[in-house]
Amino acid sequence: MLDREGPTSGAAPDGISIRPAHPRDARSFLEAYREAAAEGRRIQTERVDRTVGFYRRRFGRSWDDAAAHLLALDGDRVVGSLSIRRHIEHPALRHVATLGMFVRQAYRRRGIGAALMAEALRWGRLVGVERIELTVYPHNTPAIALYRSFGFLEEGRLVRHARKSYGYEDEILMAAWIGPEPGPAGSDEEGA
Repeated sequence: MLDREGPTSGAAPDGISIRPAHPRDARSFLEAYREAAAEGRRIQTERVDRTVGFYRRRFGRSWDDAAAHLLALDGDRVVGSLSIRRHIEHPALRHVATLGMFVRQAYRRRGIGAALMAEALRWGRLVGVERIELTVYPHNTPAIALYRSFGFLEEGRLVRHARKSYGYEDEILMAAWIGPEPGPAGSDEEGA
């Protein structure tokens, strides 16, 4: 059975804080996001066209029942980011959220991703999310291992899903159930 609290390694490493994004973080976030995009093979985005003003506005509401945008900070410098958004537009999917994240290259393998994930799952449980989905490139084995440690399972492969500057990339679809265990199919019972 999946440990509903996730791994115990979710605490941020020394010197790193995890919190919702604030408008004042926009410039540092954009610098980190552009760095991650320039790597080309970790996240879908290869070129960031949004402005500091766009992210200032977006970060004005970075933690509500529809979405959370979390940052990992080393002082005032953004070193990681996780965005999680519910599918609120359709009643049948309100229990589902989609997640995307990155950590700056110099800060990887220090527990920052785990700390961001732990906080995202906490947000999900607070707002009633029961299922979290994400996609990851097959060659990003450290990220796949992190997601598996939080109970994410592979559900399929999206073949040639991302068209990048260098060609197509498959994406692995992963998901985790964080809600109560559903009752038998076709019943109205939940939990057991």
